[in-house]
Amino acid sequence: MSNAQPHAAPLVLTPSERVLIFGDRFSTPAGMLGYGEVVLSSGNKVSADKLALNLVTAAFLANEQAGAIGLELRLGKAMFGLMKTEKLHAVPGQRQVGWPHGSLEAVIAQSAQQHPKVDDLVGGILGQKSNSPAQRICGMAKAALAQRGVLHAEEKKTLKVFTSVTYSLPENRFAAEQSGFAHVEQMLRACEQQRPQLWAALVRDIKGAFTWMTESND
Repeated sequence: MSNAQPHAAPLVLTPSERVLIFGDRFSTPAGMLGYGEVVLSSGNKVSADKLALNLVTAAFLANEQAGAIGLELRLGKAMFGLMKTEKLHAVPGQRQVGWPHGSLEAVIAQSAQQHPKVDDLVGGILGQKSNSPAQRICGMAKAALAQRGVLHAEEKKTLKVFTSVTYSLPENRFAAEQSGFAHVEQMLRACEQQRPQLWAALVRDIKGAFTWMTESND
């Protein structure tokens, strides 16, 4: 008799986790330039930057849709007060949402208590600069799923010094989630088409955080 996998029963993915797992729907094929990310459900390689952008965007919008946070455009000043700027802030919402522990949605909801700017919030989640913040945040999302028993994680050591982790999906676990990504696609599309100012600010600030947290080769 085989031992059951922990947390093998009801599987519930957050919107950002659906973006990660069904990444073919939320990114473009990886090109010769830039970093690629292997899609967990298909094995295809897609653009890490595009995937991570939609992953983080989905986490913010899912929180807003659930009432866990609000997204507010606020005027500020730059260049010693000579130029007005517009920054997007995450603020606490009216509801507490039981996002899975460690999920990007849960981290964003908790971080919104201080009314941070979106780019600062994303930078804080990343924690440190890296060659590819997009791959880093995808890796953080995978690690959170592995901690919940949703993904299988296998550590490998190279030259007995460098450790890498490979994540994989247990077989026959995601049939019930196949239709779940349609809601996420609709949520992203609705924001882009119906609230273009908010959409543009959210994408701008997430991209800005990724650029800011990219390690310089100089």
